[in-house]
Amino acid sequence: MNEPKEKTYKVLWGMCFATYYEVKASSEEEAIERSGYNYDSSEEWAIDTWEDDLVAENCHYAEITCEDEEE
Repeated sequence: MNEPKEKTYKVLWGMCFATYYEVKASSEEEAIERSGYNYDSSEEWAIDTWEDDLVAENCHYAEITCEDEEE
Protein backbone atom coordinates (compact mmCIF):
# COMPACT_ATOMS: atom_id res chain seq x y z
CA MET A 1 0.00 0.00 0.00
CA ASN A 2 1.32 3.45 -0.90
CA GLU A 3 1.92 5.91 1.91
CA PRO A 4 0.41 9.37 1.40
CA LYS A 5 2.78 11.90 -0.15
CA GLU A 6 3.91 14.47 2.38
CA LYS A 7 3.24 18.12 1.63
CA THR A 8 4.82 21.28 2.97
CA TYR A 9 2.65 23.27 5.38
CA LYS A 10 3.19 26.68 6.91
CA VAL A 11 1.55 26.92 10.35
CA LEU A 12 1.12 30.29 12.06
CA TRP A 13 0.87 30.22 15.85
CA GLY A 14 -0.29 33.11 18.00
CA MET A 15 2.01 33.19 21.01
CA CYS A 16 1.41 35.31 24.07
CA PHE A 17 4.08 36.30 26.55
CA ALA A 18 3.19 37.87 29.88
CA THR A 19 3.88 41.60 29.76
CA TYR A 20 3.85 43.49 33.03
CA TYR A 21 3.29 47.23 33.36
CA GLU A 22 4.13 49.06 36.58
CA VAL A 23 2.25 52.37 36.73
CA LYS A 24 1.06 54.93 39.27
CA ALA A 25 -2.73 55.28 39.25
CA SER A 26 -5.59 56.28 41.53
CA SER A 27 -7.60 53.09 40.84
CA GLU A 28 -7.37 49.64 39.26
CA GLU A 29 -9.36 50.91 36.27
CA GLU A 30 -6.92 53.76 35.70
CA ALA A 31 -3.98 51.36 36.04
CA ILE A 32 -5.52 49.15 33.34
CA GLU A 33 -6.07 52.21 31.11
CA ARG A 34 -2.40 53.17 31.46
CA SER A 35 -1.11 49.71 30.51
CA GLY A 36 -0.90 47.82 27.22
CA TYR A 37 -1.12 49.99 24.10
CA ASN A 38 -1.64 53.09 26.25
CA TYR A 39 1.63 52.69 28.19
CA ASP A 40 3.81 55.74 27.60
CA SER A 41 7.28 55.58 29.13
CA SER A 42 7.60 59.38 28.91
CA GLU A 43 4.69 59.93 31.32
CA GLU A 44 5.42 60.53 35.03
CA TRP A 45 3.04 57.71 36.00
CA ALA A 46 5.00 55.14 33.93
CA ILE A 47 7.45 53.24 36.14
CA ASP A 48 8.52 50.08 34.27
CA THR A 49 7.50 47.34 31.85
CA TRP A 50 8.93 43.85 31.28
CA GLU A 51 8.10 40.51 29.69
CA ASP A 52 8.02 37.15 31.43
CA ASP A 53 7.19 33.56 30.50
CA LEU A 54 4.95 32.28 27.76
CA VAL A 55 1.25 32.15 28.68
CA ALA A 56 0.52 28.67 27.34
CA GLU A 57 -3.27 28.79 27.58
CA ASN A 58 -3.30 31.70 25.10
CA CYS A 59 -1.21 29.90 22.46
CA HIS A 60 -3.02 28.48 19.46
CA TYR A 61 -2.55 28.11 15.77
CA ALA A 62 -4.13 30.90 13.76
CA GLU A 63 -3.61 29.85 10.16
CA ILE A 64 -2.47 26.87 8.12
CA THR A 65 -1.52 27.07 4.46
CA CYS A 66 -0.28 24.30 2.21
CA GLU A 67 2.75 25.29 0.17
CA ASP A 68 2.37 22.45 -2.33
CA GLU A 69 -0.21 22.57 -5.10
CA GLU A 70 -2.94 19.99 -4.98
CA GLU A 71 -2.59 17.28 -7.57
